[in-house]
Amino acid sequence: MSKIDRLVTAIDPAPHAPEHGQDAQKLFRRIVATPVKARRRVRWPVVIPVAAMLAAVAVMGVAFIPTGAPGGVAPAAALAFERSGDAWIVTVKDLYADPERFASEFKARGFDIRLMIAPGSPSIVGHVTATDDSEGAGIEEESVECESGRCTASFRIPRDFKGSAQISFARPARPGERYVSAGDAEATGELLHCVPFRGMTVDEVRAVLAERDGSIEEFRVGKRSDRAQQVPGNWFVTDAVPSAPGQVLVWAQPGRVKLTPEMTMHVKKKMAGCPND
Repeated sequence: MSKIDRLVTAIDPAPHAPEHGQDAQKLFRRIVATPVKARRRVRWPVVIPVAAMLAAVAVMGVAFIPTGAPGGVAPAAALAFERSGDAWIVTVKDLYADPERFASEFKARGFDIRLMIAPGSPSIVGHVTATDDSEGAGIEEESVECESGRCTASFRIPRDFKGSAQISFARPARPGERYVSAGDAEATGELLHCVPFRGMTVDEVRAVLAERDGSIEEFRVGKRSDRAQQVPGNWFVTDAVPSAPGQVLVWAQPGRVKLTPEMTMHVKKKMAGCPND
């Protein structure tokens, strides 16, 4: 065995503590007998990493948006896009959405398109009332579906449309609103539907409207369609236009009405399917 081996062998790996004296034992018993005040456990706040928090939010289905947004929850999309051949079918899901929302959602798809939605009479609600596009690309109405007073409208946009456009839609009027656009007074859903009012007297038309909880808002008379609040009840009605919920504008004249062949065909078409046709 070498000198180094002998030195290592002589080392005690677990040396014994020295014997305690009497005084040391008394001190030990005094320390043990002294009550120790329990330390209050401090719970430090748990910091969740941002990535983990966002992952949890995604699982719960809650969408967060910048703090400046109203309510803190992202609004549902106002438009829905669906590919169809060489075009996009765009469905307006919320006819009451702000125009800036529409523009933002179109911009996200690469389109410079603005939707202008305003109150319209029942027969044209949900329909495109006007289009104005820089390329003449033929943006067309696709479909309209209404249920329980709510309507969705779809239109077709060429997939490679690169110009700018403005599309006008009609939506249901809120209480107190006037129509910005209106359909034919005798169209389905309108106050004078199935009523051959042209050639009837003002009193006769007024009576029909009263039965349908409607009224004449105002009159237009003369070659310049001057405004008039009242006209004689025996004047004859030449035309009428829906102006607001429950109201119509009426054109009237003192003489009898002579319908042109074109107007006669128009009336016949509008009255098709009506009772006593």
